[in-house]
Amino acid sequence: MNLNELAQQVYNNAAAHGFHDDDTRRERIAEFIANLHGEVSELWEAWRKGNLHKACDKATSEPLTCAEEELADILIRTLDTAVTMGVDIDRAVRIKSQYNEGRPRMHGGKLA
Repeated sequence: MNLNELAQQVYNNAAAHGFHDDDTRRERIAEFIANLHGEVSELWEAWRKGNLHKACDKATSEPLTCAEEELADILIRTLDTAVTMGVDIDRAVRIKSQYNEGRPRMHGGKLA
């Protein structure tokens, strides 16, 4: 399964749960971006509280750590948004990854 297929599966699930009932509104993309930001913030808060490697609050038969849960949520939101915006996410990730391979060490002076 490539990223586009996974993205479509994620989108279909979100749509089945009512998250795409009004996708024609222009501001919907802003909502998707805000929700993605929210998931990143939840990962940050788990780190701040020292909970990254602790069991998350949505325990199932296969419990996840907070890091696993929040990273999964970030990917799910990203893939769903890609389908909503008509982005070929598989292609984009491949091209961007290839570009990053040619960048210098710690490019731009970034710490991580």
